[in-house]
Amino acid sequence: MPAGARPCSLLLTALLAAVLLAACLPWETRAPAAKPLPTVPPGILGTGNAAAGRELFSRKGCAACHSIGGVGGSAGPALDGIANRAQRPTLAGNLANTPENLWRWITNPQAVKRGTLMASQPLSPQEAADLVAYLETLQ
Repeated sequence: MPAGARPCSLLLTALLAAVLLAACLPWETRAPAAKPLPTVPPGILGTGNAAAGRELFSRKGCAACHSIGGVGGSAGPALDGIANRAQRPTLAGNLANTPENLWRWITNPQAVKRGTLMASQPLSPQEAADLVAYLETLQ
């Protein structure tokens, strides 16, 4: 300990340095993922019904936050072109845009991106597959 330094001031300095360092790190390095990604049931994506997914999109209130064709909310991203992988290569900023990952995002957004504003909706695996089938039509 340097001459004249008080143990309390050294502790405070070390604590302040640790807090500042933590604040500078990207969030992903400070916080572990909330949960493992949901497992997509084998074969479920091939059973999706786009018409049922469109109706579900409306019934579950997805348009309160998301717009399609300029109609709907703006709290979440517009979903026009979500199935266009060249235009939208990722979901939630960090997940490859694939039907499987879209299913994972829809069923448990917090597992994909902790702290996201995307609300979790109680969906059966089939309902999620129907929503994916509908969203896959949005080229």
